[in-house]
Order: sequence, then structure tokens, then C-alpha cells
Amino acid sequence: MGSPSPERTAEMFFERFNAGDAAGFARLYSEDAVFTYNGQDVAVGPEQIERAVAGFMMAGFQMRGQSAGVFAVGDTALTRFAWEMFDGSGAVVASGVSAEVQRRGPDGLWRFIIDDAGGGSRGV
Repeated sequence: MGSPSPERTAEMFFERFNAGDAAGFARLYSEDAVFTYNGQDVAVGPEQIERAVAGFMMAGFQMRGQSAGVFAVGDTALTRFAWEMFDGSGAVVASGVSAEVQRRGPDGLWRFIIDDAGGGSRGV
């Protein structure tokens, strides 16, 4: 799985997360992708990324958000998502602006190679 465009990746990200599909979510990432939720703990590759997000999904959290910017050159794109995570009552439990790098693969699909969930809003 991948995305047909870097702009579409945000929609697919939230769709897979909200469906509780950790395996499908992880397939939005390249084999050597790096993911961090907090800027400290790092998951590398789809298997570790799947495990990293599965707990949030199993807890019943949902996400909403939108693309906050896409800058693409050739087969590489810098993207940002503005997002909120909320619980079953609708209360927001986390929010931020992410920073990602996506790459278009030989199959023409875009996948994350770097995803820092709070990188666009975290202070230095």
C-alpha cells in the first residue's frame, strides 16, 4: 500500500488509523522508514511502526486532521499534517502538527520515509 499522491497520504493515514488497521497503516511507510510520536522513541520499519500505533488503536482513540502543507520536488515531498487524537467521548487527548518526508517508489506510490508526529509543533 502507498498513496497515489503526497496530498492524499493524510486522508489515507487517518482512514487506516480510524479503522484500527495497524497493518494497513504501517504499509503507508517504506521498509526503512523512521517514525516517532514524541521525538524520543523511534520505530524503524513497518513492523515496529505497526506495534507503535497498535496500542493507540486498541485503546479506541480516533484521529482527525488535514494536510497543512505539501512541498514536492521529483520523487521527494515534505509534508505536514495538523491533527487531533480524541477518545470515545470526543475529548481531545493530544494534538499537534507533524512533519514528514515522503518518497515516491518505483511503483509510483508515495510512502513515508520519516514521520515525526509532533515535529511541526514541538519546541526545540
